[in-house]
Amino acid sequence: MIFLNKYPSIKLEEKGIRVVNYSSPHSYVFHTGEVLPACSDEVARETKLEAHHNKTYNDKGWLDVSINYVLSELQYKELPELATLDIVDIILVPYPVMNCLKKYHKNFTTKVLSKIRVCKLHDRVTKVIRSDEFCI
Repeated sequence: MIFLNKYPSIKLEEKGIRVVNYSSPHSYVFHTGEVLPACSDEVARETKLEAHHNKTYNDKGWLDVSINYVLSELQYKELPELATLDIVDIILVPYPVMNCLKKYHKNFTTKVLSKIRVCKLHDRVTKVIRSDEFCI
């Protein structure tokens, strides 16, 4: 099932929960063998965070870059749209998106924040993730 005509999802058999892939151009493989499809490259590009770089040279001669990520207008619009869908249980986002949401959480309702999660690795080498554990 695809939501908002671009975000793929899967209903995990064991728990019966619907998980949506928000923005990852890579598929997610769960430890149960189930696969959440990747977003298209176009969707991955349009949902990326806005990066603001602060560059300074240090006394050793290299450039230190501090990055401040900011949510885009699209994210402010579409994350709440996805969260209002009762059929959606979890919106899987990349870790940097979760950090931004925590930073700007006052701009989102409890319902939106209650559905947003980051994957929990089951195996670091194979990148297989848990279907019964998610990070907040």
